[in-house]
Amino acid sequence: MLRLLKILSSICMSAIFMCACESTTKKTEGNHTEISAAEKKTQEAWASSGEIVQKITLSPSRILRNVAWGQAIESLPEKIELSENQPATGKSYTLYLDNSDLNFADITYVADGKNKVNEIDIDVFLEENAQVQNLIKQFQGYLTAKMGPSSTVGNKIQWGPNQNTQVTMEDVSTAKDPGIKIIFKQVP
Repeated sequence: MLRLLKILSSICMSAIFMCACESTTKKTEGNHTEISAAEKKTQEAWASSGEIVQKITLSPSRILRNVAWGQAIESLPEKIELSENQPATGKSYTLYLDNSDLNFADITYVADGKNKVNEIDIDVFLEENAQVQNLIKQFQGYLTAKMGPSSTVGNKIQWGPNQNTQVTMEDVSTAKDPGIKIIFKQVP
């Protein structure tokens, strides 16, 4: 009889423990915060921004390409090749946008005195001028969702400061080299 009581007691304790675990799991799942309306808007804008914007930005999280301000240059998560020319401070990478060598972006991470990222410069070169105008519109839609309204200063479009970031985009096309320049700069 005592043995039967021990077995029943063990079974009851196991059942109570399993119910408690299940209850805790449900509470934990229920405690996940839903993404904010602004984050959802940014994710949707990124998802519809087009293949080139997505390749260049990599994701809508963090500042750009999953990099945060103040991140050590040595810890950059880049999986693309280093550029031939490197800046005096920081690192530069080349991202080919297709199978040709005509459409590419140079992505330069500029470092502060402590070798931490405080600016990201993107030089995008495309084959045709029409591609540049389309890319500007795509970036405008995405950056406006992420950074808020833009303003135009001369031939530059600016966003922010917002999220400790100022963004400037400019059409820098020449007759031979259509392209744009985008600068993400950390601001206090």
